Amino acid sequence: MDVGIFVVDGVADFGLGALLGAFSTVNALRKELEHPPAAWNVRTVSLGESVRSASGNLVPTTPVHEITRPFDTLAVAAVDVLDPGPLVELVSAPAHAEVLDTIRYARDQGVHLAAACTATFFLAESGVLEGTPATTSWWLGASFRGRYPGVELDESRIVCHADGITTAGASLSHMDMALSLVYRTSPVLAERAMRYLTVADRPSQAAYIIPEVVARGNPLIVGYERWVREHISDQFLITTAARELGVTERSLQRATRAALGMSPKDFADDIRLDKATRLLRTTGLTVESVAREVGYVNASALRALARRRRGVSLAEIRATRAPW
Repeated sequence: MDVGIFVVDGVADFGLGALLGAFSTVNALRKELEHPPAAWNVRTVSLGESVRSASGNLVPTTPVHEITRPFDTLAVAAVDVLDPGPLVELVSAPAHAEVLDTIRYARDQGVHLAAACTATFFLAESGVLEGTPATTSWWLGASFRGRYPGVELDESRIVCHADGITTAGASLSHMDMALSLVYRTSPVLAERAMRYLTVADRPSQAAYIIPEVVARGNPLIVGYERWVREHISDQFLITTAARELGVTERSLQRATRAALGMSPKDFADDIRLDKATRLLRTTGLTVESVAREVGYVNASALRALARRRRGVSLAEIRATRAPW
C-alpha cells in the first residue's frame, strides 16, 4: 500500500507525527500476524523538497511531481491554524492553487483521498467533497458549512468514509483516520495497533463540543447561547428566547440550522447537557440536583437527553472524569 502524506508550510507537528507514528506502528506490528498484509509504504510529499512545520521544524519531503505512479492513498496533514477566518484565507490563497490542483488530479487518478482537522478545508476548497458526506474539527463546523454548503457535513463524527474519500475530526483524529485506512485492508492489524497506541473508541466528537465556541462568528447565535445559559435552570420556550433577542422564532431557526446544522431546541439541549456533564464530572451533586440545575424537574428527562444526544448514560458520563 503506497501512502503519500501531503504537507504544506505550517503543517501541524502533532497531526503529521500522528500519521507517521500510526503507520510506523502498523508496519512494526505486521510480523505478529500469522497472515500479515503488505507493508504500508509511506512517503511525505509536498510541492518542493521540504516544508517548515508550525513549530519551525524542517520537514524533508519528496516533490510530488517526482512521483512516477499514483499513490493508493494521499492523506493531507492539517495546518496549525485554528481560527476559521485565517484558515479559509490560507486554503484559498493563490499560493496554494497548486495544492488544490494536486488534490483534484489525485482524485481524477482514482487515488483515495484523506484529510483530518483543518486539512479537510483543502479538500473542500478543491471541490472534491461536493455532494459528499464529510466531517471536520468540531469548532470549524459553522465556518465549513457556510463556505461549502454542497458538502454533507456532520462535524459530530470522528471519521467519515465516502466514495474514495476519508475525512476526520480534530487533531487526535489523524490517528483514527490512519487506523481506519489500515482497517480497510486488515481489521485485525488495525485493532492491534489501536491497543498499542492506546487509542480509545471515540465514535463521535459530540462529547467534546463546547457550545460557546461553536456559536462564535454569528452574533445572533452568540446571543442565544448566552441567553440559554442565563436561563438554563428554567423550563423556557424557544419563542420566549427569540422574542427577548429581538427576532422571530423562524429567524432563530434559520440561523442555527444554517450555522450549526441543528434546531434552536437541539442547541439548547446541547448547552444543558454540556453544563450537566461538567457538574457530573467535577462535583458530588446527585443526578437529581444536576437535573434541576439544568432545567429539568426530574433526572429521567436528563437521562433521556444524554441517551438521545450522546448515546451514553449519566453514570457513564460521571465515570469519564479526567484520568490525571
